[in-house]
Amino acid sequence: MKEGNKTKTKGCFYVTIVVCIVLIVGLGIVAGYVGLQADIAQQNVKHNRVWMVECKAPSKTAFVLGIIALSCLAAAHVIANVIGCSTSNLSTPGVGVSAITNTIATQFYIICLVLNWIVGIAGAVLLAMGIWSNRESRSKCGFTNKYFLSFGAKVCFVHAIASVIYYLSSVVAK
Repeated sequence: MKEGNKTKTKGCFYVTIVVCIVLIVGLGIVAGYVGLQADIAQQNVKHNRVWMVECKAPSKTAFVLGIIALSCLAAAHVIANVIGCSTSNLSTPGVGVSAITNTIATQFYIICLVLNWIVGIAGAVLLAMGIWSNRESRSKCGFTNKYFLSFGAKVCFVHAIASVIYYLSSVVAK
């Protein structure tokens, strides 16, 4: 009887891993795709450029799509960190920190956690800068970089990969 219960628990654990990975990757891919669509919408706006000064009207479509991409990236990041931290054994009582940090799997887990945060913050900042350049109240001319949404979308794809590696490292560290 105990062995049958153990098998059900393992099966549930594996299903949870697959669902979380699909959810995290799905949200990351959606964020990247919507970010690329926002970049396309931004490029379709009529603009004039004289040397380094660019005059461009803001794109409401790019603004809305950028907010959707940023929301999907934030949701993927939160889910990856909540699930990743809950599956790791770093917070288990009765185990000393020195015993935990000595294993290579745990050190890899911590490196993946830091990498996940760095990539998540970089993607959020790039998307926010693309959103900011498409707000309605901005001035019409100035020094702009029209590639923030494109770079942010590509970082969303990288974040999906980094989140999966982080999640799998948390399972291995356990």
